[in-house]
Amino acid sequence: MKWKFGKIIFEFDKDKCQCGVGRCVEACGQGVLDFLERPKKMKVINLTQCIFCRQCEDVCPKKAISTHGALTLQDIRVGK
Repeated sequence: MKWKFGKIIFEFDKDKCQCGVGRCVEACGQGVLDFLERPKKMKVINLTQCIFCRQCEDVCPKKAISTHGALTLQDIRVGK
């Protein structure tokens, strides 16, 4: 799954998602992610709430989540 907002790209590789504990879900304070008990994988439920803090990426032991790029204040103001 790949999602782009302005200059930021959020990527989630469901095949790499194999830790089975959902650290990324716990790290996300925005309610973007959820953990499925079966098949013990993360699920993206609301990307529009993502603030690109990269906490989920930092705690993922399998590197299934990655974000690239950065937003400037101007990007946020014009909603690109």
